[in-house]
Amino acid sequence: MVRTVITQLALLGALILGVILAGDLDEIFSSALNTGLILGTLALAIVAAIWEIVGATRGRPHKYKGRRRDEKILKYMTRLLSSEEQCVMSSNDLSWVKGKARTALFTKAKKESLTLLMPKPTQLSQELEKQGATAFYYGDDDYKFRSRFTLVNPDRSDARVAIGYGTSDAHVIRVIQTKDDPAIHLVEDLFSLLKRSSRSEAAK
Repeated sequence: MVRTVITQLALLGALILGVILAGDLDEIFSSALNTGLILGTLALAIVAAIWEIVGATRGRPHKYKGRRRDEKILKYMTRLLSSEEQCVMSSNDLSWVKGKARTALFTKAKKESLTLLMPKPTQLSQELEKQGATAFYYGDDDYKFRSRFTLVNPDRSDARVAIGYGTSDAHVIRVIQTKDDPAIHLVEDLFSLLKRSSRSEAAK
């Protein structure tokens, strides 16, 4: 992020300096065409810098730590689940779900836009299934996914995934929202494989 800001500011400064050193300012701005070209170029450079900085900011992982860590994570997940989009959520037991997050899950379940990936059923997952959610159970007490993720709009061009993991001092949620990132394809493949496996088990 810091490197991006410095790079863009350096390019903008070099452009301005180049204009100043190119000659007499009165001559440079002597015609409407010259003035328009220079101002247009400066405007494009500024827009490009802002675009790059905003993009870099959005691409940064969300880090949660401190006394209000769990509260902030819950707020983020509630916002993510409150959209009208299809969501596939991997969770061990949904023990983190409470308050507005619980309401958001039931709303998605009733709209049939919620899919759960869990090692085994829980009371909450069964309640959500009764309301319209789809659930795939793949393990038991001894086998659980180490990954925590929420896949939004699977198999669509605007698919994105939020992956949660812990570090030495914080819980991190990384949001990937470009199809160029292989992480999205890995999550989609895992979801597809789990669906196939679950159907095979159900057919036995």
